[in-house]
Amino acid sequence: MNIEFIEGFLETVNQKSIAKASQKLQISHPALSKQIRSIEAYFGVTLFKRSSTGVELTEAGKTFYNRIIPVFTEISSIKNDMVNVNNIQMINLGTLPSLAANYLPEVIFELENKNIDVKVTIRNTSMELYQMLKCGELDGAVLEKNAVHSSIWNADLFIEPYYAVVYPTHRLSKYQSVTLHDIANEPLILNPPDCSIRRLLTSLMLEEGLHPQIKTEVFFNDFILGYVAAGAGITFVPKIVSEHIANHSLVSIPLNDARARRTISLLSQSEDIGKFLRPYFRKA
Repeated sequence: MNIEFIEGFLETVNQKSIAKASQKLQISHPALSKQIRSIEAYFGVTLFKRSSTGVELTEAGKTFYNRIIPVFTEISSIKNDMVNVNNIQMINLGTLPSLAANYLPEVIFELENKNIDVKVTIRNTSMELYQMLKCGELDGAVLEKNAVHSSIWNADLFIEPYYAVVYPTHRLSKYQSVTLHDIANEPLILNPPDCSIRRLLTSLMLEEGLHPQIKTEVFFNDFILGYVAAGAGITFVPKIVSEHIANHSLVSIPLNDARARRTISLLSQSEDIGKFLRPYFRKA
């Protein structure tokens, strides 16, 4: 019996609906129905009572469910063990510049100590990484969470706020935190429009009726920080970057807005690879 058929049966029990289970498993409704009928034919029983409101287990279905749960759990455990021990020797991992510099080094070092060769690909935007993952160019990616991620295996790693970065004599440098209104008229030094930080912060300002004063667009983050240090304007970075800014003439200030944050997730086309990698990633 195909293990995927059992997984389909269990998800149908959880969802109490073949339609909802098929959506969760990302297969068609007819395909899942066929899988369930295959199990029923194999054992010569009816597993579900079907109605317009969904499905519920028959007595035979309840017996099968209780007996198959420990079997399925053990098979899943064996499968993960086989992946961990034998199959993974090299990982193509994609990530963003801020995470490559300040978050991934310890992860990569630990994987290499397990004799796993790690190739790191860095791109400026999460969308670029996501497309590379979908095309099979990456085994996994650590990037900003987005609605498009729901179609593949993913696990949230941590949430972090954004910080404003100013030069030490700036009027905001003594603030404990800043609001969008505090920075409304400040000259902003930001990445191009496809940068998620820029998109989020400018959209939040527009929601508040504010008009971002974008002075300069720059691709290179190190130049942005140097330009801010020279007194050209202010910029924004995630917390993990603010904690590792090498230029001591800069001041990082929390942005006081609960919406101004990002969720970092681990993604993989392969659930096995995703679950294998997940324990190596700490919270930031």
